[in-house]
Amino acid sequence: MKKVFFSFILITLSFSVLAQKKNSGKKPAGKKAIAIDSSLALDRTLLKNGILQARDEVNGTLTAKDKVASQNGQKTYYDSYSINLKAGEELFIEHFSNSFRVMLGFKKPDPKETTEFSYDSNPFSGASFNKFHYVAPKSGVYTLLATSMDAQQTGTYRLVKTITTPKAIEASLDPEFASKFKALTDLKKNNFKDIYGDKIKKDKKDKAVGIERYLAKFELISGKNAQIVVDNGGQTANFKTTLFESENQEDVQNYFEKIKKQLQVLTRNWVEQPAAVNSFSASTDKDFITLNISTIEPSKKKKQSWQVGFIYN
Repeated sequence: MKKVFFSFILITLSFSVLAQKKNSGKKPAGKKAIAIDSSLALDRTLLKNGILQARDEVNGTLTAKDKVASQNGQKTYYDSYSINLKAGEELFIEHFSNSFRVMLGFKKPDPKETTEFSYDSNPFSGASFNKFHYVAPKSGVYTLLATSMDAQQTGTYRLVKTITTPKAIEASLDPEFASKFKALTDLKKNNFKDIYGDKIKKDKKDKAVGIERYLAKFELISGKNAQIVVDNGGQTANFKTTLFESENQEDVQNYFEKIKKQLQVLTRNWVEQPAAVNSFSASTDKDFITLNISTIEPSKKKKQSWQVGFIYN
């Protein structure tokens, strides 16, 4: 499933309640003033001292009697829920439906801030799922709008809300790996130039033009060398390393799954990309990482083996 954010202006779905402009005493022609639903169904459980996460669930139904928004001249129905968040808390919303493609609108406490939209972009095939993640920059009451991606859709849906903190989420991570990955994301901001090591002599068989390789003065996994592949005169650079290699395929598979789970936590505010079996990819608008398993064919001196590789673009 793909998570995509759109500004309130860019998407043609215009909720009349989102602007929250002061009432001048006159209603605009053709528009009906609708009050925000103050439902607390997703706000029953809050984080308190000693509680690592707060979870609420709600089963809802979109009907023709619900609040209405206009989408390209057609009606779109929605429900709204209030959620209290404190600064620094992380919110996860899971949205399910067997009736329509799901979409969420997320409204900030400040009415001047842009509403975020998150939805299932896949064609509807009888079931729809989307996951939304948000880190609260400040405390306040946020509003979640549960609706459909397509107009004039009705039917049941389910929402699961989880609120937690970065400390609680990352408690199960290998602290050394987590620390090094975060350091690597900082190094990426300068295209890894701060960790260029010795330049690798180009192989005569390598016909690539404009590409240079350097040993990296940084190891994501201790004892595992890495290299920086530089292109376009240093405008782009990739960090590449082999994290694990073995002649035992099961050991490699287990290692891959362990690292994948940690990366999924560390990149939880990134977009996880569709990937093949034994591959994991996640991205932001500037960064892209890939973790995968590859096969090393046998030779006269070495048996067949498998390795877990990592690339940070």
